[in-house]
Amino acid sequence: MIRQSQFEHKEKQNPVASGIQKKSGAGHNFEFYFVILVGFLTFVFGFISLAVYFAVMYISPIVSNLTGLTFLGSRFLLFILVMITVSGFFMSLYPYSKAVGGNSSLFIILAFIASGISVGVQVYKLAFFGPTWIGLDLLKDHGNTVEMMYLSAVYFAYNLILFILQYTIMKKEFEE
Repeated sequence: MIRQSQFEHKEKQNPVASGIQKKSGAGHNFEFYFVILVGFLTFVFGFISLAVYFAVMYISPIVSNLTGLTFLGSRFLLFILVMITVSGFFMSLYPYSKAVGGNSSLFIILAFIASGISVGVQVYKLAFFGPTWIGLDLLKDHGNTVEMMYLSAVYFAYNLILFILQYTIMKKEFEE
């Protein structure tokens, strides 16, 4: 009887600690590490894509002289790559903020918004320019190839899956 009342007294003093003890477990740790991993991989994917974009733009005069292909800058592709990188950054910060009791919902909302904007821009480009829009933006008529269609599909599918995952996390965040 005395131990039970002492436990209830401790729970009333520090409800956050008792809630963490109740929620901790194998499933909670898996979700925590999964979100960090997906956020980090998304950030790295976006950062490497940005690096490749800038490298292609940097060496485009050399490639143009050798092959006759002219590379054009694509503001839409650059914007999408930046949004993917930002989304991954905020998504990887979300679990850390949640672990320390910070404003974790802000990070998942920002990640969701960045990903949503990126999906919206991609849907716009797909609707008006077709599935090879990346190639058309970068190479004009020479970019209307199957490879550019696959590249567009990879970015769209990855971003759509990320958008759905972030929506699920955000929905769970606000249900708690």
